[in-house]
Amino acid sequence: MVIMILPSLLNLGSSNLPFVQANKIRITNIVSLFSAFIAAIYTLNYIFILAQPLVALINSMFTIAYLIPVFLNARNLPKQAKTCFFLVLMLHLVICTNLLVTNASGFHLYYFLVPTGAFLLYDLQDKKEKITLSILAIILFLYCENTLNSSPLIILSIEMNNLIYQSVVLINMIEVIIVLIIFVNQIEKNEQQLRLQATTDSLTGIANRRHFFNHSSLLYAQAAKENRPLSLIILNFDNFKQINNKYGYFTGDLCLIEICKLVARHIRTQDFFARLEGKEFVLILTETTSIEANNIAEKLRAIIAEQKIPVIGETHFQCTVSMGIATKTEKIQGLRAMLNHADKALNLAKEQGKNRIVTYPIAISPEVASL
Repeated sequence: MVIMILPSLLNLGSSNLPFVQANKIRITNIVSLFSAFIAAIYTLNYIFILAQPLVALINSMFTIAYLIPVFLNARNLPKQAKTCFFLVLMLHLVICTNLLVTNASGFHLYYFLVPTGAFLLYDLQDKKEKITLSILAIILFLYCENTLNSSPLIILSIEMNNLIYQSVVLINMIEVIIVLIIFVNQIEKNEQQLRLQATTDSLTGIANRRHFFNHSSLLYAQAAKENRPLSLIILNFDNFKQINNKYGYFTGDLCLIEICKLVARHIRTQDFFARLEGKEFVLILTETTSIEANNIAEKLRAIIAEQKIPVIGETHFQCTVSMGIATKTEKIQGLRAMLNHADKALNLAKEQGKNRIVTYPIAISPEVASL
């Protein structure tokens, strides 16, 4: 039951937020729940091992207080949640060191986690909060380190103090490891997100122009080195301006998205699909001859023409595409040359009535080829 509920608790307050902000909120929830768990263990220790019900009651109140940040995150108050966590933690350490036990127990060593945690959890612009909490943690650590609690609520033996001291050091180490793992994981996710943004078209989710040229250049070089067939298809939507004018740009974008999903479902795993610009897309086909590329293009042209695009207030509309194909040959060397010839074929397909496929140079007259 707890395992099923835990993911929901960790994600409280992180829905519909940018990746970095959502990740910091999840980390705050993790740290809060972990601290509540550790505090609960100490509470059980005070009850069953040390037989100190009053101390256990005080510590249980802090156990509950560590859950408040999770509640604040659920109410979409992330900065207040972070501040609340650190204030509860520092107050708890003062109470433990100067009321419940003495500084011999080492509870004040937890202050070492505050500056690291503050710089990890707060956003870049929250410099005031980071500096203020770090300075406050240093002051409180020095106060607890140099203040002798002569009348603690619990008189601990040297062995028990040593045991608690070791547990504090151990938990500090565990928490540092957890923070480092989270920090490294966050960096990796940020890098992955940046790589995705740099290589993906934001509207359709397929590869963008830059990624196409980088990846396709490698595919071409490999095909040229091994003398393997390679073909390229440029795909351009017909009458797309009229679609935008009649149905609106939102529906036009929806048309591009739906058709891209359709194409992605029907191409082979080795094919590479990308958006060049606007309404123009490209497919690079490895191990594919001109005839095979034409068969693939014809299959795509047919299923695109049959696809129904939903329209608000209307049932649907359908769109068509024209395609130009070029294949690597002795006369067509280089990716740019293939793109240029496929573009010429595409222009001829448009001139011949659209919703059709033209392969270069088979269906192009010498006059057109010389353009």
